[in-house]
Amino acid sequence: MPTGPFDRRTKRSRCTQCATSHSKCSGHYPCTQCQRRRICCGFPTLPSSARGGIIALDRGKHLTAKTFTTKNAPQAPLPDMMGSYLYYFDIFIQRNNFTGREPSFLADVKSLMKVAHRPGEPGSPLLSAALALGSMQMHNLSVDTKRHVSLRFALESYAQSISGLRDAVSSISSHMDVLTRAGILWTTFFLGLFELMQDASGQLWLRHMVYGTSQALIASGPSACTSGSTRTFFIQARTFEVCRSIIFNESTFLSNPDWLQLTGNLLGDSLTGEWSPQDALLDLVVMCSNLRVRTAQFVEALSAPPTVDNITIAQQLAAEGFCLRDALESWKMESASSAATEDEIALAKTFFAATSIYLSGNYDYDMQLWQSFKIPIPILSLEDVTKHFDAIILFSRAALKGSSLSPLLFLFPLRVAGARAREIKQRQAVAEMLCRVKKDFVVAKAFLTELEGLWGRCDDLERQV
Repeated sequence: MPTGPFDRRTKRSRCTQCATSHSKCSGHYPCTQCQRRRICCGFPTLPSSARGGIIALDRGKHLTAKTFTTKNAPQAPLPDMMGSYLYYFDIFIQRNNFTGREPSFLADVKSLMKVAHRPGEPGSPLLSAALALGSMQMHNLSVDTKRHVSLRFALESYAQSISGLRDAVSSISSHMDVLTRAGILWTTFFLGLFELMQDASGQLWLRHMVYGTSQALIASGPSACTSGSTRTFFIQARTFEVCRSIIFNESTFLSNPDWLQLTGNLLGDSLTGEWSPQDALLDLVVMCSNLRVRTAQFVEALSAPPTVDNITIAQQLAAEGFCLRDALESWKMESASSAATEDEIALAKTFFAATSIYLSGNYDYDMQLWQSFKIPIPILSLEDVTKHFDAIILFSRAALKGSSLSPLLFLFPLRVAGARAREIKQRQAVAEMLCRVKKDFVVAKAFLTELEGLWGRCDDLERQV
């Protein structure tokens, strides 16, 4: 028998998202519609007045049962919140795709986390890191008054994971099994992602990448990344190491010949479907970053007047730039026939445009110096820079609006585009998208602040001319 308007028994209702879209709701938490659409599921809460009598007096107004909202939907099936936090961890992974392909690594991560329920096992910090991400995702998506509960749990889980990771790292030995090493790798990776959500400076993430994730990969060696869970991890983490090196103009171990050989071998492996032609672009980004580091060192140590050796090195650096420019154009033609996913194509085109501008900047930011050498350099025309800028804005905006690609992936392209933004409209477009990234990852604020300072200095110089 259906409940009447004055019946206090539980009345099942639609969740907020299904009610808004006039869709049929299963009534479970999370409901099947929200799971299918990969959106946050929530049910309307019951005001405190509705838990009292049938008619209540509030500031002289009579409230009847017609003004009451429906009671909360049934609680999550698990007796504690761990199931909910892991559910939101899945949502975080689905919303933060780092390659454009299906996140097949999730099965590996869940297998590694199964040992976390046994105290003292190395999987424990991995589970805590996943719970930290999941509870932070719940905090960001929730609109109720209990958001502080998930935030507190996220910070506590993060601290617990850090402590467990220290213990696990201190016990590393040459006899450590592959799964244990993989658990440590994933823990450093997830902790870094959590820090990008919490630390506006990005310094904590930077330390984790340089002294944590990168060092763990170096210790494992390229041979460990050819198969199994370590290979799966390398494919995911490689993009972040590439972005780190190019954003901070620092060298990376990925530019070493043995690691380049590894990526070349993986590129030729078409059996697993985990590697695509788009990944070849990351090798070019790595080489452009390495070239930038060496060029900056050369310019800083340059003597006046330049010696014969200086001119020889300058010619070599310019020739290397032309080779990379040709390689980028060759990649563009070869990738046109790639059977990649829509997200892969969008990400690759964004990175291609950003890398093309970045390579030009290796030379045109020191234009007077190179002109004094009278050496041809691989710079782009203003028209080409504008075309690449427009491509970055176009693909970044579309991806941030309607794809599962992680917003973090667009920090490098937007930073490159922002450095070339001269018109107010261009700057507004870059700032708009960095603000969009900041909603999920507060570290974007540091990029926006840096660009605003750069724009101010550029305007001051133009006024002085």
